[in-house]
Amino acid sequence: MWNSCIKAEYLASKIVQSIEAYALQGTDLVLCDVIDEIRKLFPSCSEEEINDILSLCFEMYNMKQKETIDLVITAPKKFSIKIKQTKDVFEQLIKDAGKSIIMTGYSVSDYFTGMLDSIISKSQQGVYVRFYVNDIEKNKAALDRMLAYRSKYLQFYEYEKNKDDKMAASHAKILIVDSKKVLVSSANLSYHGLTGNIEMGFLVNSVAKSKQIEELFKELVRMHIYNRLNPTA
Repeated sequence: MWNSCIKAEYLASKIVQSIEAYALQGTDLVLCDVIDEIRKLFPSCSEEEINDILSLCFEMYNMKQKETIDLVITAPKKFSIKIKQTKDVFEQLIKDAGKSIIMTGYSVSDYFTGMLDSIISKSQQGVYVRFYVNDIEKNKAALDRMLAYRSKYLQFYEYEKNKDDKMAASHAKILIVDSKKVLVSSANLSYHGLTGNIEMGFLVNSVAKSKQIEELFKELVRMHIYNRLNPTA
């Protein structure tokens, strides 16, 4: 049996290096070398276990290669720019959400109300929604309806103001759906941000990057950079 003391990091590193070399050189000699090394270093590993490890690493490597990045813009329709539009991408991501929605808002206007209704509907279907807002009070007019539906599925977090720097703010514009797709943009959740301005960003299809950002937000909550808004507030 595979010794439980084997350092997973070392084993994974050697295998991934061999897979990357295999992908570049088109030969299985590097894979044979690493298999021989594993056999010598970890004689308790069976052939079946070695094959299972290699298969898993190949699968993970292939998933990583499938990551995609697409440019997303906001621009007036009269410009006729044939690139994915921020508003269209945002709406589609919300529509496709089946498990979770994580989003940030610096400036939110009434123009965004229709999308907020879609997000409320998603939360009522069991989709976990986490909304990180810079200033709830300044955006309350636009968010008021959504705030009324707070629950374990729909939660708001507000940026803790920096007493030493009154100009500091939560200025990120991010939307993550189902821990696999993330839209990072300069666009606010407003008419000009989604329609009238020139705004740019990227739609990243990546489980690793999505989860990395999600973990960052969790850490910011633990640090009280963001504080959860009380359901009765």
